[in-house]
Amino acid sequence: MLLLFIVLSHAPGAGAEEADDCPFDDGDSRFDRLGCPDSDGDGWSDPDENWTVSNGADAFPVHPLAWMDTDGDGFTDQPMTNISDDCPYTKGTSRVILLGCSDIDRDFVPDLYDDDADGDGIRNEMERAASTGTRLYDPFNADSTPVDTDQDTIPDVIDDDMDDDGWPNDVENDRGSDPLDPEQTPFNLYFGVNTGLFYLGGLSFSHDYQERSLELSLSVVLEVVTEELVIPFLLIPVYIGLYLSRRRTFLHYDGLISSVKAEDELQRYEHEVNELIRTRRVRVHHGLVLRNAIEVREGILRGQLQVDHPFDGAEEE
Repeated sequence: MLLLFIVLSHAPGAGAEEADDCPFDDGDSRFDRLGCPDSDGDGWSDPDENWTVSNGADAFPVHPLAWMDTDGDGFTDQPMTNISDDCPYTKGTSRVILLGCSDIDRDFVPDLYDDDADGDGIRNEMERAASTGTRLYDPFNADSTPVDTDQDTIPDVIDDDMDDDGWPNDVENDRGSDPLDPEQTPFNLYFGVNTGLFYLGGLSFSHDYQERSLELSLSVVLEVVTEELVIPFLLIPVYIGLYLSRRRTFLHYDGLISSVKAEDELQRYEHEVNELIRTRRVRVHHGLVLRNAIEVREGILRGQLQVDHPFDGAEEE
């Protein structure tokens, strides 16, 4: 018990008035130590080599209303001063709007109010917009930055003109020019020279992309030929095949009808010809010719027409 009393009586700030923690220095500190120098008179002793801020000394020895800095960022925990910490438990360097709050890019604007918190040149909302389900960009991490080829602060993934040459990506992709090369546009793809312009009305023309103006260029002509007319060109073989198929069908039935020996066969062929016309397996005029051939053959079988001249005589009454 005697030992405990001796230790407590010599602890800093222990109750007895004669227990001066700085017996060789004049001072009136009373909170962290007793009787030590206190420059600003706030009751907290000035730090020295043996008693630092981490021990409890005054973190602001010349500011009478400030003495504690829990997070060590240079702003006081005490409120209502010109250096009061708005984020006393988070170390920060912000000085605009809020003092002592997180400021990743050290531009003195707190991250909470900073449009580009990590200072990577891409706004926070742009980084979030560029994120996908498999690739997330962190607006608070300068090492997590989406690609921005033209450095216009708009990430490529959401930039309509990634190379900033004035031509939209969709148009360049459609015309075959590189949307990431600012030196290449649909106008200079051919022959190494500019091959187009935009008509603006009157006597005004421009080589720059104009969405609502008339384009006169080799590029747009080739686009029409290769894209707008490609379907008709591809259908040519189909049309030829359909024509040949119909003609073969016509010749086949024409031969069958001309060799029929009985009228009941003609009736069957007449039904088949009607179905061919309905399903467009023969052309309409071919169908009419086949119907006429059926009538002529019917007349021959009935003895009403001359066999040697099936198309010359008229039906006898």
